[in-house]
Amino acid sequence: MSTTSSSADNGSSSQEKGDKPKAHRVSGWDFATWRSASDAQMLRSTMMAVYVLDRAPDWDRLVSRYDRATRLSPVLRMKMVEGPVAIANPRLVVDEHFDLSFHMSRFSMPEGSTWKDVLDEARREAMMDFDRNRSLWHVTVLEGLPGGKAVLLFKLHHAIADGQKGMEIGAALIDLTEEETDLGPMPDAPEAGDLSSKRDFGRTMIQDNAEWVAKTATRVAKGAVPATVQAIKSPVETAGKVGGAAKSLAKFTQQPSAPASPIMTKRSVNYHFGAFEFPFQDLRGAAKAGGHTVNDAFLAAVAEGMRRYHDAHNAPVEALHISMPISTRKPGGGGGNAVGIAHFDLKLSTPNAETAMDEIHEIVQKWRQEPVIGMSNQLGEVSRFLPTDMVLSAATSSDVTASNVPGPPLELWIAGAKIEHMVPFPPLIGAAVFVAMLTYDKQAAIGLSMDDAAVPDRDELLRCMAEGFSSVTGKPIEVGGFLSEE
Repeated sequence: MSTTSSSADNGSSSQEKGDKPKAHRVSGWDFATWRSASDAQMLRSTMMAVYVLDRAPDWDRLVSRYDRATRLSPVLRMKMVEGPVAIANPRLVVDEHFDLSFHMSRFSMPEGSTWKDVLDEARREAMMDFDRNRSLWHVTVLEGLPGGKAVLLFKLHHAIADGQKGMEIGAALIDLTEEETDLGPMPDAPEAGDLSSKRDFGRTMIQDNAEWVAKTATRVAKGAVPATVQAIKSPVETAGKVGGAAKSLAKFTQQPSAPASPIMTKRSVNYHFGAFEFPFQDLRGAAKAGGHTVNDAFLAAVAEGMRRYHDAHNAPVEALHISMPISTRKPGGGGGNAVGIAHFDLKLSTPNAETAMDEIHEIVQKWRQEPVIGMSNQLGEVSRFLPTDMVLSAATSSDVTASNVPGPPLELWIAGAKIEHMVPFPPLIGAAVFVAMLTYDKQAAIGLSMDDAAVPDRDELLRCMAEGFSSVTGKPIEVGGFLSEE
């Protein structure tokens, strides 16, 4: 089964001399992300990364580095252009009016500001929708924090990048030392495209779809004879593969109709962030001791944290509905999303962490082998025909979403400032809670996004989640600010 293709490499990239660059057809999965976020505020998919810096970055160097990044990753200069009909996939096209200064800002925080103030600013920016006539990202630098520290907020729309691609974009911005790295001449800016009329868009649709049909026909023709021979030789095996794909699709589409949690039942368009950090080796060591993966230990800690939270409310529950992204990205995969989503029940009643990791490992391994994980584009293409209310109902039935993304294993600098912490804050997209882990320089940062209606006592959930990770690692974990002078 093929993996998800990216936004920026769909369709032909050929270009006649003197013509405007071609617009890129947004993939099925990214279109589904864009459409749902447009139709329902609760399904907005803004990713927020918070970088705590030891000082304010050199602004001119920072602007220059982002300028370079937009040239190396043209998706940062692209805007989304809607089609002439609602069900048409939008196109990403390099914005002829791209203005870097619109996407970057800085200001000084009031004296005495704390980590809570930083998170409040981050959640305000995250809940503010993008200008949909411009590129879908923004950077804000908060200066004047305790001890001369600063924070960089990097906001990115999920329709143009997943968490892993966001990390790849970030790699173009950083240095390995405090001194500025000589990166050579500034690359040329990508040439602007143009879809200024419905006629232009319609012509592009026809051309892209014709090319897609031709490529698909070629692939089918090349594979038809071997597939036919295989079917003749092993009819039972071939039938089993077809039947397996159908069963996998049915498994994916059989979503619960309501949350499993008896207390996290409400949803809203407002949310808050929370975070804590601990040595990554503690979690990795706990996983390896029992022959498990880091993801097994991560999910076991999430389960234990949610169990403690429900027990604190005298509302014990056997299991919660969880959604877990599974990356399908390949090297050189380009922009956009390359991810499938596994949906399963996360047990909260296992007697110990080892048993929990055993059960989680078995479930996740089965999901990684499901053919439907590689069908996210196809599912996205079909989703355009589903009513938004149906999509919203399926999304809000998820109690918790959990994801971990490996980050840089060594300390880094950006525009002369040392990056002390990297903290992820993902979009809820209908879930009550999203727990994300990002590793950086021997530390694991846990970022929680919490729906205000589902989780009115955020400090309690944050404390319980820290205790969950402490239970798995066997080490105490403090919930506190990321600004040491607080």
